[in-house]
Amino acid sequence: MDLVIQNKQKRMHYILPLTLLMITMIFYYSKIQGTSLPFTLPLFIVAFGSGTFYFIGYLSIISFLSILQQDFFTLTVFITVALTFLLLNVTHLLKTKYLPIVISLILLPFLYANHYNLIQISFLTLLTFFNGIIDQNIIPLLIHQNKNVITIQRLQSLILIICTLFIAFIPYNTTYTMIFIRYFLLLSIYYLSIEKVMPIILYLSIIFVFISPTLKDEVLSLILPMGCFFMIQPKNKYLFISFFMLCHIILPFFITYDYYYYAFVILVPVFLFMLSPQLKTQALSIDKNYKEKTYQEQLKSKAEAFSSLFNQLTQVFKEESQTTHLSEYVGYVYEDVCYNCSSKNYCFYKQEGMSRLGKLISKGIQRDLDALDFDYVYQHCLKPDEYLRSLNNHQKGYYKMMKLDHAQLHLKKDLLQEFSIMGHVFQNFSERLEDENDEKRLLEHLRAYRFEVYYLKKIKQDYQNYLLEIGLEDIDQKTIEEELIPILETYLNTTLDIVSLKKQYHHLGYVSLLLKHELKYALQISKKQYALESQNCGDSFLSFGYDEHHYVVLSDGMGQGYVAYKESKLTLDVLSQLVKNGISLKDTINTVNALLKIKNQGDMYTTLDLFDFNLMSSRLKVIKYGAYESYLIRNQRIDTLKSHSLPIGMSSRLKMLSYDMKIQENDLFVIVSDGVGEHFLSILETYKEDLEEMNIHEMASFLYQKAFSKKDLDDMTIIVVKVICRD
Repeated sequence: MDLVIQNKQKRMHYILPLTLLMITMIFYYSKIQGTSLPFTLPLFIVAFGSGTFYFIGYLSIISFLSILQQDFFTLTVFITVALTFLLLNVTHLLKTKYLPIVISLILLPFLYANHYNLIQISFLTLLTFFNGIIDQNIIPLLIHQNKNVITIQRLQSLILIICTLFIAFIPYNTTYTMIFIRYFLLLSIYYLSIEKVMPIILYLSIIFVFISPTLKDEVLSLILPMGCFFMIQPKNKYLFISFFMLCHIILPFFITYDYYYYAFVILVPVFLFMLSPQLKTQALSIDKNYKEKTYQEQLKSKAEAFSSLFNQLTQVFKEESQTTHLSEYVGYVYEDVCYNCSSKNYCFYKQEGMSRLGKLISKGIQRDLDALDFDYVYQHCLKPDEYLRSLNNHQKGYYKMMKLDHAQLHLKKDLLQEFSIMGHVFQNFSERLEDENDEKRLLEHLRAYRFEVYYLKKIKQDYQNYLLEIGLEDIDQKTIEEELIPILETYLNTTLDIVSLKKQYHHLGYVSLLLKHELKYALQISKKQYALESQNCGDSFLSFGYDEHHYVVLSDGMGQGYVAYKESKLTLDVLSQLVKNGISLKDTINTVNALLKIKNQGDMYTTLDLFDFNLMSSRLKVIKYGAYESYLIRNQRIDTLKSHSLPIGMSSRLKMLSYDMKIQENDLFVIVSDGVGEHFLSILETYKEDLEEMNIHEMASFLYQKAFSKKDLDDMTIIVVKVICRD
């Protein structure tokens, strides 16, 4: 369950330092075995790790309180720890994960010198080490001061720190201390779960027993009723409290039960809990082991179901079809002519086998008889006219069946291919959905390389550009530049620039790193179009972006007018939707081809001119199916890009041939339909020097006017794309 903390970003800059100041003062008076060091030293790790301001502030407060109380033992320990941290930092030997060990080792000789016995030294040292590990978790909260940093683990650490603060009040009033501890633990269990809060309760119980063995009844009265929430944890606030109070009926069997005292200690926190405002939460009682079926997972499940369905249909169409048997039609002729003939034994059943008359039936069913065959029939058959008439009639039936079988075979092959494509498309889509959680997968990827990542957030600026904010420990600038960033760029298949690297945290090895993913190039696009029929142009154009890719697509429908427009627009609409849903270009084009072929049965097709600009890697892929040639103008040189494949919707199988090239600043691409005529290249060659001086809108208009003066009667589209640097 994730608890949403409602706070304002601006206030956190003031609240957190003041909160740390207050916690420091309270912890100083939280004594166990006569010292507060097991609580104050671990919090010093937090202050030291959060930056110079926190480090100096925390040390100043501790020094002031120690001098005020004349506690020179505590002051000496803190000065020693601070000097040790600074020395290790200067020598680059300081590692964040070793800080709890460092403070524990420093504390050992001081405890021994202060005449603590072996058991006390062991307990206090272990407690300091344990608190150091726990408190260390909240360092990113003070550094980033952002609610996105809060995780369940850090929330547990905060709860433990707050509950430990109550220890300072035990010597003054145990009753009110236990009331507030119960109240806070009830809130924690209600908004988190007993599984996450019970370790905190056990920790507090151990502390209470070591502070004073007389608190064992208080410990049992805390653990036993709250442990009942393992059986059931009601989501309703009133049922939650009712169940909590009911669980106290077991206490008289385990402790000396003072009804008036415990009634007060139990009912007051219950009353406070009921008065507490309901916090807004998300997924309040979802256990970490329970995988919620979100909308994305439902979509993934449907995609997998469709993939399975199309795969099943593919298997059905892979089954062998029953062919038309020639022997059936031979049998029809035999029944019509030969069955009652007196010579049938001679023609079909003599010892040497079937006579030539019997064999000619098989030949005549499959193809026409020649002149010699006719002569033989008239010379040897008792019913030649009836024989030939029956043969002719059943030959027509055989031909019809053969045509149906042939058509069915081709249809099954087409459907087999299309269902295979669709199955692959849905499988691809399902896998794409599984990869949507970028932050989580990127975090796991970095941790696999043994980077100590404590915080990772992807901040989208628009659909193409984003920032990566990463909090890391035990890392220097050289490692970031030479190892971390290349790993990220390889994984993300892009380039990243360092926006900020907060070096003030290097004394702890904790670095707040901000990386920027920004496209290197941008496109300027201009279009001019002419429709032979005034209302509808058979050429359709589309330009859209997806991740670091930008697609410029032109499709020319067969013919002119509304029908051609409808087909070309359908092609681009389906193509863009599939690409935007993460389907690969190959599967996308195969799907569009299958759709058009099944829809139009090969009678209607469209061309496809697809320019895939990768504006991050500075690469261009050009895919052309039956399209007119396109042109690249670079440094007053014109390169022609020609099509090598059939149009979309004409053939069941398409060869995916593409141009792959590096793009440069000021590259000009001219994409046209066949309506520009045969002289368009000569126009470009004639005016190429003038064209490079024009902006793209002037260039598109100029080429339109020149092509229009020489054009044939057809729709015409001219698209000019210029590559510019974003800087």
